[in-house]
Amino acid sequence: MISPAVLTGTLDPPITEQARTADGVWDLFLYLGLAVLAFVVILVVYTVIRYRRRDDRLPRQKHYNIPLEVTYTAIPFVVILGLLAVTIVSIGDVDQTDDDPDLVVHVTAFQWQWQFDYPESGVRIVGGAGDDIPELVLPADSSISFELESLDVIHSFWLTAFRFKRDIIPGTVTNFSVDMEPDSAGSYPNAGVCAEYCGLDHALMQFSVLVLEPDQFDAWLADQSPTEETAS
Repeated sequence: MISPAVLTGTLDPPITEQARTADGVWDLFLYLGLAVLAFVVILVVYTVIRYRRRDDRLPRQKHYNIPLEVTYTAIPFVVILGLLAVTIVSIGDVDQTDDDPDLVVHVTAFQWQWQFDYPESGVRIVGGAGDDIPELVLPADSSISFELESLDVIHSFWLTAFRFKRDIIPGTVTNFSVDMEPDSAGSYPNAGVCAEYCGLDHALMQFSVLVLEPDQFDAWLADQSPTEETAS
């Protein structure tokens, strides 16, 4: 089954602080882009109307206008520097790892399934490739550290509600941390996928996400058997 977000052309709402940071950067770029578009359209329309041909006389010619040239060179340069600074700061926030998270989840990718381990409780969720879609269960309002590894080829952990993906390279453990939003509780069916082509059933390598309130998550963990292999 294809993710509803892909079918509808929409994204799941951001459920982490890092995702909201990414959304803020995207919105900034979008609004600035629209502002530039509007400015250019206004200039074109003004020029077409103001200097439309009325007779055979040429308008006043100028070879150069240093103040104007400096202005239209400096303004885009300053805007680009500002956007670069915002991007660098935002990437730093997203890439920052938590040394003392509330929860650690070990994610193992292999053709064409996902395995989610909760080391502190010994719980394991396995599934994928078709109707056997696993469910990643997370607590809201918590800091979570993910450890990613692949058993075979290159995979990529992509959860649209996180607003970023992480490649999973065989032989290397990749780490990242997120801070779940207090209001992130909810069900996100088929929201996660492998975003790196990994073979025949790559398109079926999906997972769902269930975000519970912290006390509900603790109860869910308590109901699971250690190292139990289940699939939603």
